[in-house]
Amino acid sequence: MEITKSRPRTVTLAGVLQLLFALAFLISPVAGLVYGADVQAAAEAELVRQGLSPSILAANDLHFDEGGYALVVPVTTALIGAILAWLNLAGRRTGRNLTLIVQPLFLALDVFILISQSSKAQYLQSVLGDGANAQAVLDASERVYPAWLFAVSEGRLFFTPLVSLAVVILLVLPSARAYFRK
Repeated sequence: MEITKSRPRTVTLAGVLQLLFALAFLISPVAGLVYGADVQAAAEAELVRQGLSPSILAANDLHFDEGGYALVVPVTTALIGAILAWLNLAGRRTGRNLTLIVQPLFLALDVFILISQSSKAQYLQSVLGDGANAQAVLDASERVYPAWLFAVSEGRLFFTPLVSLAVVILLVLPSARAYFRK
């Protein structure tokens, strides 16, 4: 007769946090799919208002709508996060081991996203040149989204790195280690 161990709260909390992490990574792609064409149009209209050709965006491979890596990276991250959560909640040692490898990589990804978000106006300004107002283009594109989305997106930028850190800490606690030990 096999004795089943009850899952400790630390593992349950880590799994729930991983599921929330996964959901948080889906915010931007879903919003981009819903509002992307309108966001792109608003950015292009602002460029025209400034006397610039909207083709400058395409010429520099800049898109304000979700697509390419801007869609693949967050969806893949969410999928991996959800799979790891399922494995951890199911008590699979492989899930814990993979989480201890992958979750710090997610933390690094979050830092990269935070840095890229903070430098997007500077980058756009370098593409558009000195005669343009990059912040006005960003502001025009951002006004298309519902106001609540920015609060959620900004919260995600701080929530997901904290979750990554918390999940790792929870899974190295003695109760979690004992649960995954065979």
